[in-house]
This record gives sequence, C-alpha cells and structure tokens, in this order.
Amino acid sequence: MNRRITVFNIQQPIFHIQAGTALLLALLAFPARAEDRQVRELTLADCVGLALENNLDLEIQKLAREEARLEVGAAQGGYDPAVKVAARRAYDKTAGQSAGTAAGALEVLDSETDSDTLDAAVGGVTPLGGLSYEVGAQTGRSDGTREGNPFDTSTGSAGLTLTQPLLKGFKTDGTRYQVQIAQKQSAEAAAQLEAQMQDVLTQVETAWYGLIQAREEIRVQEEAVRLATQLYEDNRRKVQIGAMSILDEKQAESQAAAARAGLSTAKQAYAEAENRLKALLFANHREWRKVAVSARGELAAEPVPADAAASGARALEQRPDLRQARLALERLGLTVTYRRNQTLPELDLVGGYGVAASDEDSRADVFDQLQAAGEPYWNAGVVLSFPLGNRTERNRHRQSLAAQEKSKLELRKLEESALVEVDNAAAAVATGLERVQSTREARAYAEQALAAEEKKLERGKSTSFVVLQLQRDVTSARRAEIAARADYNQQCAALALAEGAMLERHGIEFADPADAR
Repeated sequence: MNRRITVFNIQQPIFHIQAGTALLLALLAFPARAEDRQVRELTLADCVGLALENNLDLEIQKLAREEARLEVGAAQGGYDPAVKVAARRAYDKTAGQSAGTAAGALEVLDSETDSDTLDAAVGGVTPLGGLSYEVGAQTGRSDGTREGNPFDTSTGSAGLTLTQPLLKGFKTDGTRYQVQIAQKQSAEAAAQLEAQMQDVLTQVETAWYGLIQAREEIRVQEEAVRLATQLYEDNRRKVQIGAMSILDEKQAESQAAAARAGLSTAKQAYAEAENRLKALLFANHREWRKVAVSARGELAAEPVPADAAASGARALEQRPDLRQARLALERLGLTVTYRRNQTLPELDLVGGYGVAASDEDSRADVFDQLQAAGEPYWNAGVVLSFPLGNRTERNRHRQSLAAQEKSKLELRKLEESALVEVDNAAAAVATGLERVQSTREARAYAEQALAAEEKKLERGKSTSFVVLQLQRDVTSARRAEIAARADYNQQCAALALAEGAMLERHGIEFADPADAR
C-alpha cells in the first residue's frame, strides 16, 4: 500500500484539557493500577496505519485476494503441455496346421511373437482459437517365428497432429473460458479487498471518535461531581448554622451521589470504547490488555460540503462494491458467450504430418531412416459431431441468459441503494453540523444560566433546588454537545464511505497486493 501523510486540522476542544489529564482519565477508566499499565497515545492517522497492518478482517480478505490471484495461474495451467510416455511388452503365440499342396502333406501355420514398444508424446491446447496439438514418436521391436521362419524387425514413427475447432470450441474453448473467468474473479476479489479496507477504516474512525467522546463524557461527569459536591458542602454548612433546611442538604447530597454513579458509568463506557478500538487495531488482545490506548485529538466540527448530487455521481463511479458488481456482470457475459458456443456442433479440422520407418534391422537403423524422412506420411480431414437435440447445452445457455439478466437487475438495485445511502449520509452531515451549532449554543446558555443562578443563591434570592436543576441542565447540555460533535464526525466518515472515498479521505492510495508479485 502506498500511503500519503494527511494533515488533520483540529479545532479547539470543547473544554480545554492537558495531555497529562487525558492520560489520567484513560488510567482511571480501568481497575488495573496505573503503574501496571503502559499508555499509548494515538492520533487518527496512527490508528489508520495500525489497522492497515494488523486488522484481522483485512488479513482474511488479503488471503482471499491471494486465492483468487492463484486461481488465475491455475486456470492458465490448462495451456501447459502434457507429456505422455508409455512402454509396453507383448507376447503372442498361435498354433495350427492345414493340408499341404502335396497329397498327404501338412503345412505348419503356428507363429510366436515377442515385441516391445516405446511411445512418447507432448500435447496440449493453445490460446490460438482452441487449436490443439500433439507431437509424438514411437519405436518398437518384434522378433519370433512365423510359419516356421524366424524374423527380427524394428519400426518407428514421428509426427505432428493438429486439431482446429471451427464451430464449437473456436475462440471460446474451455481453457480460455476458465482463464477469463478466473481473471474476472481476481479483479472482483481486488475490489472486495478495497471495499473491506474502506469499511475497516470507517470502523476505526468511528471507534476513535467514540473513544474521544467517552473521554469527554468522563470530564463532564467529573465536573458534575465537583459542582454537586461543592453545593452539598455549602448547604451542609448553612444547615449547621440554621440558614437552610436539611431538605436542601439532602437534595444536594443525592445529586452528588447520582453524579458519582454517572462518572462510574462513563468510565465503563470508556473502557468499552477503548476495547472496540483495540480490536480494530491489534490482532492479539492479550498482548495489548495492559496497554492503555488514548486518543490524541479533539472533536473538531469543520464544515464538510454535503452535495447529494455530486456525492452520488462519485459513488457510482468509484464505490468498490459497485465496481465488483459490474465485474460480476462482465463475468456472466463471458459465461453467456461460452454457453452459446457450446450449443454449436463440433466441426474440427484435423491434420497431421510425420515420417516412419518399418522393417529395419535395428533401432539405430530406425532412427537413421526417420532422420532421412524416407517414408513420409500426411493426413487431413474434417470431423463433424453433434448430439441429437442438444438439450443440455441449450438449457445451460438459457440459464446463463437468465443469470445475466438477474445480475443486471441486482446491479441496478445496488446503484439505487447507493444513491439513497449517499442522500441519507449527505442529509445527516448537513443536519449534524446544525446540531453541533445548536448544542454549542444550548450549552453556553445553560452555563450562563447556572452562573447567574449561583450568584442569586449567594444573595439569598434563589433556592438550592433551582441550582441543582440548572446543574443537571448544564451536564445534559455538555453531554449533548459532545454527542453532537462525535456524531457529526462519524457522519462525515459515513458520507465518505457511501461515496467510496474513505481511502482518499485518509490519503491512502490502494495498491493491489497482486501487483507487487
């Protein structure tokens, strides 16, 4: 994979936080002691690089891509020549007699033959329109007696035979078809690998923003605990001097306890978010269990163009799942062509040429005679063959046509679904940005209202109950803003995935692993 470095523009955080505090929050989210855990801060770019190297889903898909690549080589092996060598030895004996020409005489007809032969041939199919060939040589020796007369002869031949299909098997022979199918499936596997990469990167980005959200949730809950605890302490002192009822003290104490419970829940959510990210980045959870992963970054909310029409055009052009579906349709087109060809009769042009040697005294004489080409031979002809009815191939051809039409409809449906997905994702990005702005304003107003009410409480013009309610409102508003920012970033990632632009979003150029071989 060729990977470019992407620069991320990070906005200011919702609440300023130092790096040391972020690490402390990561450590507090786990029951293990801080001194027993290492801490590793990861940017989004770091997470993307680790996922590309270690993610198990990607490793599985890479192996599937390798399987498809090797299948191409296996199919091309159909053009490899085959060597055939045969050695035979035979013995034959016959016995008999008949009346001779002279009165009372018998003619002996028995014979005895001992022979051995050696055949060698190389043959195969070529990519040249289904042309097949066989180059072979044969030598043999036989000796014995025939009608009482001994004999000892050697024979041999060498020649070339060619068979060229003129109808069935012409240009779309079985080997060529298997190679073309394997090549299409290999390209489909490459597109599927790219789709898996985009899906994994989307999951990584979603998990990374989820970890930041969980971190910010802890900070919000810690602030809620601080506010509720401080109010409780103030109320407790006022109760002691008789300036406030015990009910106000208990209300503040109850809210402080609820805030602490919320903090525990937030820490658990952080632990789960961290494990989700780890599962995407590392292949061995046991090895990384004692390492605390901290997201180095903030929940930015930079405006992203959300033009549904433009995004839809990009999706139709570059989404790998659509490209894979189009390749599958092309593969079915090859099947239709092949099945149509199989419905034709077999009409083969057959020809051969060679030299022979017979009745020689020794094998050495046979080889000399073959080199001299003293006994040449040739043959040429046409062979026609066809099954009556041919129902098998005709119905298979109809099946391939039906499968092709089905694939066309499935591609169309997939394209329509992609356009709908893009429209939804673009709308979510647009509304998500509005939600970020609204929740930011709501949080600011809630904080201002709380500050004003706290001053009124100090002057005795408000009640503890109202302040507690406004504290809850502030906490809810802060959490809503955090959720809106996290959702917005995740919605931007979902839009990039719907467009098929997730690799481009992270500055990654897809390189098929098969191209490196």
